[in-house]
Amino acid sequence: MFKKAKHKVLTVIVAVLSFSILLLGGCSSPSTESNQATQGSSTTQTQAQTKTLFAYVGANLKGPVTELAASYEKEKGVKVELTFNNSGALASQIQTSKKGDIFIPGGTTSIQQGKDNGYIDQVVGPLAYQTPVIITPKDNPAKIATVDDLANPGVKLVIPDKDATAIGKSAYKIFNKIGKTEAIEKNIMASLESPAKVLAAIKMGQGNVGIIEYSNTVKDKEAITVIEIDPKVNAVDQINAASLTYAADKELANDFLQYLQNNGSAVFEKYGFKITKP
Repeated sequence: MFKKAKHKVLTVIVAVLSFSILLLGGCSSPSTESNQATQGSSTTQTQAQTKTLFAYVGANLKGPVTELAASYEKEKGVKVELTFNNSGALASQIQTSKKGDIFIPGGTTSIQQGKDNGYIDQVVGPLAYQTPVIITPKDNPAKIATVDDLANPGVKLVIPDKDATAIGKSAYKIFNKIGKTEAIEKNIMASLESPAKVLAAIKMGQGNVGIIEYSNTVKDKEAITVIEIDPKVNAVDQINAASLTYAADKELANDFLQYLQNNGSAVFEKYGFKITKP
């Protein structure tokens, strides 16, 4: 009797426990699936919101490219992160990191070097033209009238670095064209990291003549004298944009290039760049 009663009690306990386990299992599965679905949706949404391009941009192009990146983000919902430096430093960064999507240097020499080294993919442009000009303090103390005068005694010339900057490379092309490179080099007082720094140096009286890009003069024409270089000897260069072979999302990189091609010239012109070849 006692054994039969004990057996019945155990049977009831096992049945109750089994039923409870079934209930718990039945309740937890939909909840888990719901949570997983919610997490999946959240992840997809986050990925869509964080689409990003990374662009290496010449320091002298900061104004127009920043505006173009902001308008592209507003229109397409894609953030374009920008880093600015002279073209030589940017090329070194690209080759060292082997990362990034877009390269917009100040001239075509850096684009060609990128092609030769295998990290340039597609190229669009010209978005504008890089146009070297001569600047002096307002009273033009060295009496500069043409680029040939840069070889005169008493000239203290300040230029952007010839190896690191696009405008520095263009300056040397001009010197070579007129056959006065050696004489002008003797008058170079300083080579600086960017045209903006050359402009600042001339305004502060450090040197009596400089070479910069035309757009750099727009806001300071009251403080300096601007001397345009004869188109026959000037070394005007294109400003192009390129995608990198390291771009993770080729379609997105090419979409931004097309946006620059369609909208770039109008924005560059707002910042004083020439959009037709002088």
